[in-house]
Amino acid sequence: MAHSRFALLMTAVTAITAIWLTSCGGGGSSPPATAQRKAMGILVPLYAYPQVSSGSGASQVAQASPAWTAVASGAALVPTIAIINPASGPVACTNPASATLLDFQRGIAQLHASGVTVLGYVHTSYGQRPQSAVLQDVLTYAQCYGLDGIFFDEISASASYASYDAAIANAARGGIRAPSGAPALVVFNPGTYPEPQVAQSADITVMHESADLNVPAAPAALAAYPAGRWAYLAFGISQPVQGALSKLFADGTGDVYITDQGAGGTDPWTQIATDYVGLVQTIQALNRTAAP
Repeated sequence: MAHSRFALLMTAVTAITAIWLTSCGGGGSSPPATAQRKAMGILVPLYAYPQVSSGSGASQVAQASPAWTAVASGAALVPTIAIINPASGPVACTNPASATLLDFQRGIAQLHASGVTVLGYVHTSYGQRPQSAVLQDVLTYAQCYGLDGIFFDEISASASYASYDAAIANAARGGIRAPSGAPALVVFNPGTYPEPQVAQSADITVMHESADLNVPAAPAALAAYPAGRWAYLAFGISQPVQGALSKLFADGTGDVYITDQGAGGTDPWTQIATDYVGLVQTIQALNRTAAP
């Protein structure tokens, strides 16, 4: 089984194809807030461990992480994509499964039961990480995690890495089999608008990852890409976010996540936003304005 899946991945790498999506129409302009649009979703880096323990010794009790439970609950109100990150990538597949792997498998099952789309984290070091190492991470997720796709972090925005990006995207699509039967979802995170040759390989591209609420306009070269293919991440934000979310919604941005975590240079993704419920409710309210 492992050998055949690996062969499938390598076949996908050698069969790199360009994936061009059709224009949004009208010269690629963003849809107005009143137009019918796909519901805005949340793309949440869920890097917290899936379980927490309380007590000690024989009285120690493990239960689902509050962060994972909150994300699962929010999916009933807003379409949710969660990115898991066991150890800057997957922990190894073992037989029998390690305690860590079992905890993540249980957590993923909890998320899936609530309708969350679950992606595995894989970093590329802006195209400098050996492709074989990236593919091994994809293979590990494919073998043992039952995910819906891959979140490729540290993607170079330069077109000079377009073939590298296409290869890893095709490997994810060839190797990942979503439990729902849906095609594997591929998300790229360059943290800024990339050149078109990069964006064409992803289903969703993060066009902003920063400690500010700027909402950058898409360059003219990317006008053919519907706004629904862009995602927006902001961290260390303690100020009200309604204005930024309303602007992103009006622009048609597909998925967002704004968190107060990450202030003072701390890791913004090990815990979810303090008011995650409020973020979900705000996006839900915006989606209702576009409902028929």
